[in-house]
Amino acid sequence: MFIPFEIGEAFARNLDMQDELKEFREEFVSADPELIYLDGNSLGRLPKATVPILRHLVESEWGEGLIRG
Repeated sequence: MFIPFEIGEAFARNLDMQDELKEFREEFVSADPELIYLDGNSLGRLPKATVPILRHLVESEWGEGLIRG
């Protein structure tokens, strides 16, 4: 599908409103939701679901279980 490109905030916001994946934005940690984050060598924004998993890994598996974890 070809979408003609225009320069300007109104055009960008209109594209955002049409984005089929926009509801997934709330699934990620974002201290600054206005920040445009374009880094090709990054893991990207942290998924919120990952936080409790990593917390458990660090505190229980590593912290309590040590090498057994």
